[in-house]
Amino acid sequence: MAEFVIYQTDERMFFLRNELGFAPSKRTHIFAPNIVLGVKNLDGVLEGDVVIGGRLDQEASALLNSMDVAHHNLLDDEIFQAVNARLTAEGAIGVILSRSLISFEDMNALVIGFGRTGSAMVRILRALDVGKLTVATTASIRPALAFADAVVGTNGFDFSQYDLVINTVPERIIADNEVLTFKDHAIYVDLASKPALNLDFAKYLGIDAEIYPALPAKTAPKSAGKAIADYVRRTVL
Repeated sequence: MAEFVIYQTDERMFFLRNELGFAPSKRTHIFAPNIVLGVKNLDGVLEGDVVIGGRLDQEASALLNSMDVAHHNLLDDEIFQAVNARLTAEGAIGVILSRSLISFEDMNALVIGFGRTGSAMVRILRALDVGKLTVATTASIRPALAFADAVVGTNGFDFSQYDLVINTVPERIIADNEVLTFKDHAIYVDLASKPALNLDFAKYLGIDAEIYPALPAKTAPKSAGKAIADYVRRTVL
């Protein structure tokens, strides 16, 4: 009999089980989307099964192809990505509230990147009446200017004016000499899969800097589980 095999690596996967009120046509393995699946993750997958999760490494991809196993990547789905971005941005607000010494109204904030997560973050900060809001992006400035007070590029950062810096770009784009320009009380919140700066160096300087992977699983696990369940319904029904 076909069933869901859910790998409970975080709390949202527990809630996912309660959200799935139907049986799949094929045995379906569901992994958290932030995990890059390798061969070891796929030990329980059999010929003809279905795998739903995030990205595959090269060996895992070759293995599933050889076994005639369908792989559905949550991160390729626009609807899931939009919901996940909003949940990530909401979770980031909780992080900021717990760490900041000043109110949103007094805050000069910079959001790096204006993709799904960056734009969701900017909309929420604008709704919270953040004092001044700047977006750093390499894309067209017009969409960001609909919400931000200013738009800058992603080269030659000077962080001396910002109380809050939120990164959504998954690559190292901030040089160590630029990290030296952070304010003493500034907060750096990284929402990307890889930090945009050298976190060890930033912490050595005493900057409140941290990366927050899979934030929806920590701050809104029930809603994050529902988002995965909705994707599964669209994919396997």
